[in-house]
Amino acid sequence: MVTEKTIRQLIQKNDNPKISLSFPTHKVGDDRQQNPIRFKNLISKAAEQLKTAGKRDDEIEKILNPAKELLGQPLFWSNMELGMVVYITPDYFDVFKIPFDVREMAYVNDHFLITPLLPMLSTNGTYAVMAVSQHKVRLLRCTRTSIVDITPESIPLSLDTYLEEKPEPHIQFHTGSRDGDGVMFFGHGSTEEDRKEVTEQFFRDVEKGITETLNKFNDPLVLAGLKANTSLYRRINNYSRIVDDAIDQNADSLTDANLRDKGWDNIRNFFLSDLYKSLDAYRESSADLISRDPSEIIISTIMGKSAAIFISKDLVRWGKYDEQQHKVQYKHAKENGDVDLMNWVSIKGLETGSRVYVLPKNEMPDHSDVAALFRF
Repeated sequence: MVTEKTIRQLIQKNDNPKISLSFPTHKVGDDRQQNPIRFKNLISKAAEQLKTAGKRDDEIEKILNPAKELLGQPLFWSNMELGMVVYITPDYFDVFKIPFDVREMAYVNDHFLITPLLPMLSTNGTYAVMAVSQHKVRLLRCTRTSIVDITPESIPLSLDTYLEEKPEPHIQFHTGSRDGDGVMFFGHGSTEEDRKEVTEQFFRDVEKGITETLNKFNDPLVLAGLKANTSLYRRINNYSRIVDDAIDQNADSLTDANLRDKGWDNIRNFFLSDLYKSLDAYRESSADLISRDPSEIIISTIMGKSAAIFISKDLVRWGKYDEQQHKVQYKHAKENGDVDLMNWVSIKGLETGSRVYVLPKNEMPDHSDVAALFRF
């Protein structure tokens, strides 16, 4: 799970050099075979940059060895998302598989490339939606534009099948009987309390598998269903990231796409409120408190003026910041010592108290490449 804390920990790493490898990956199909090949090419590019920076061959081999070891792990490559970012220092190695594509790049500098992860804090992160139903339990992992059904195979999907499978054959037709797990079969002699108890036991068995699955991702979870079902599920739930508001509607009547879209409304309102407040403040501010000029934004951020910075996803601007003259120098292509200025200003923004958002181009303020809201 990528959080702001994750990003800040990457920024604060002290080891040098810092290597960032990012590239889009394929989840399914024959194209998956290209994933390790492309990664191997990125490792080679990083090695070239390290050599240009003066590192010896044995030092380069030692630093990049953890990345090379991944190439010999078929299981690692069998479970991919849409993008991957790898961070390496002489004493640190970490891999992030992310649910959206990223620009392909090998970046070696005194800081990490954090912009590939920043969309996880704005609009391209993942969230889960659970259809809490007695007839059709579903667990979906979503982004704004994608849906993956991750319902565990181990859980009962409906109360009917649960009642058919759970009791032992010799008590299956006994009214009011219960097995060792406290499950009672609905029969002629069953009461409303019996039904409630069976329903609760059903959801308890469902919850075990759901929570075990969600703990692998740590995504925020939106519940969808009739209030009686979602209230019961909250009471027995052990997962720590359930969104306060549920989708109060019979989930059986909703398609997966409906659940994704309604779940997004909850995520946007409760987890992305700061982003939308910042966008509203930008639109409502006077011209002297906003900017779409990259140089002005970079210099203002260094001065601590930026309250919020908005950067178009995958935007890269090569160059340097001249601290003596307080000027930004741009290059058409990367040269030795250049940095990705959009990544660099993101780091400086977070260090000086600004909020930094990476957005799709069509959601950028004024459809700009980069924009900022100033404090003063």
